[in-house]
Amino acid sequence: MKKQLVLMALGVAALGCGSDPTSVANANPDPQSCLKGSISTGDVKSGTLNSASCLRYDFAYSEDSTPYDAYSFQAEKGKGYMFLLESSDGVTNWDALLELATVNPATGNEQLLALSDDEGPHGWSRMYFIAPVSGTFYVRASGYEISDTSGYKLTAKSCDSPIAEITGTLTASAQTLSATDCVLAQPNFVNDSAHVKLFSVYIGPNETKTISVHSTDFGAGFQVYGPAWGVDCSYAYEGCGGGVGEQTKGDPQSVTITAQGDQNCNNFSINAPDQAGPLASRVSESPSVCEQFNWPGQYTVAVGSNFSGLGAFTLTVDAGPPPRIVGPDAPIRNPTLNFLRKKPLRATEYLNRAH
Repeated sequence: MKKQLVLMALGVAALGCGSDPTSVANANPDPQSCLKGSISTGDVKSGTLNSASCLRYDFAYSEDSTPYDAYSFQAEKGKGYMFLLESSDGVTNWDALLELATVNPATGNEQLLALSDDEGPHGWSRMYFIAPVSGTFYVRASGYEISDTSGYKLTAKSCDSPIAEITGTLTASAQTLSATDCVLAQPNFVNDSAHVKLFSVYIGPNETKTISVHSTDFGAGFQVYGPAWGVDCSYAYEGCGGGVGEQTKGDPQSVTITAQGDQNCNNFSINAPDQAGPLASRVSESPSVCEQFNWPGQYTVAVGSNFSGLGAFTLTVDAGPPPRIVGPDAPIRNPTLNFLRKKPLRATEYLNRAH
């Protein structure tokens, strides 16, 4: 907990470089004894996490030992998926954590691809994505920390996009949001559960894309995150880009992304001591901590409304002018999700957990 507060105070994001996280990888990052079988869309898996469960130290996110079960999952490029991890009775609050992992074939090391923490009701977790590559991956069902044990249900659902990945522009495409679409709990564009339709948009190096949504049937909103597995940028992984189109009826909402590998640096000061002594030769410094974002790749768009908001909408993707600084030195990088830090706690969450 103390380490997290230091990170929040300094605005530090752990960064790094690595191989392309969308590469095909089939190796199991966990011991075979912790694998509880496979999971496919339409399945509901049940289990119990307790003191007898497999235990691993989650270096990438929770920074705690966590009991977990793992399931293999066969993803197909371009298909949409959603996983919900909830308590077994469907009522009890439980701090659940979902992770999608593999082994990086270039390094042989574990590679964390996607995660969800508290993105479902009652502290449960709900993860969604359009797969950027086909392959066998591993879903971990766990608690946030070692004391978060529970009986659980893990549900896998298909959330296919009605159209193929948008690699260029898209004129206003008529779509329909229906009660059979997948559901997100409190997405960033509305404080309610929402049916959502998923789309994928490819933004190449130094390309600018403007994504717009318009509906006269309901208050439409959307969120777009990427590249690769479409993880929310609040997890502060290197290269993340995206934005939120606020919910509105009748007026189009837009988000513009330029995939140029931007860099945001924060300076903090280290002052030389006033007194003489062993440290007197130390000089004042202002080192920079930099966070990189808006890398090129596949971005996942989730369009929705409040829970009762259903009907017709249009999706448009326009190309904008390239950034002013381009050329052979323009950064072309692939993100790796090995370098995640904890999502900042709300004040009430910190008080509840600290006392």
